[in-house]
Amino acid sequence: MDFYDRVFGKTDYRILALLPPLLGLLLIPLAMNIPLGIDFVGGTEVQIVAERALSESAVSGAVAACVSDAHISIQDLGGKTTILVKTKEDLTKACLDESFSSNLGFTDEELKKVIPSTFKPELGRTLLDQGINVFMIAVILMVIVVFLAFRTVIPSIAVISAALFDIIIALGLLSLFGIELTLAGVAALLMLVGYSVDTDIMLTTRTLKQANKPFDQSVNEAFVTGITMTGTTLAAMTSIIVVTSFLEMEAMAQIAYVLVAGLVADLFTTWFMNVGILKWYTGRKGGLAPSRFKFSLFRD
Repeated sequence: MDFYDRVFGKTDYRILALLPPLLGLLLIPLAMNIPLGIDFVGGTEVQIVAERALSESAVSGAVAACVSDAHISIQDLGGKTTILVKTKEDLTKACLDESFSSNLGFTDEELKKVIPSTFKPELGRTLLDQGINVFMIAVILMVIVVFLAFRTVIPSIAVISAALFDIIIALGLLSLFGIELTLAGVAALLMLVGYSVDTDIMLTTRTLKQANKPFDQSVNEAFVTGITMTGTTLAAMTSIIVVTSFLEMEAMAQIAYVLVAGLVADLFTTWFMNVGILKWYTGRKGGLAPSRFKFSLFRD
């Protein structure tokens, strides 16, 4: 039994089509209040390479003498310790020098390598505004390309809605698990738009262009291609998450988290919501509506 018969043969397609939008609407409050990283809200970052092995508890205690809340990552590299400290508070070098000297026994030579990098809140707000502007431009361009591609309103709205719900669900899931959004995450959201539109355009093209085939056959053929595309990307991103859990590669981890959350959402928005909309659209009385536009990228 193929995908279409297994899923849509047992459950009303209208119910399945409503599930992703309902989940997206429920996650909107979380998506709107996703925690932001120091890239956007300001803070301090310190990277230190110590010529000795240090325990996480010892470093945490030394940092706690200066700030109340900090994210600390430690890696042991053959007798050396790489320390990364991130906090949204003002972490001064004077305080770090005193604390690391008294609590960790840092020498004057080692203290010279402790250099905090400060992210100003004003710069963070500027970066956030620029990120939002770039994202909005990408969405507008996506809408234009999709409408040019299909020349019909309902399939185009289905593709655009799937992409938008993928983004909302991804942000909502990140917020739910307390993962902060950084500049790398904004880049990943732009990548997610491309991944989402890719599978939805492929599905919509197969079902509309192959009008001589039964709808379920077109969906099954598209599903094989689409699940392969999404599955390979999910496998790659999951591997990155596993690797970055051992290595301090925050930007890569952020991209992987966003794409995994968004692509999992895309499985449901594409193969439940979009398939349901296309089934209703192609099954209307009179079949496919004629296009109102003369230009198309994917249709004859």
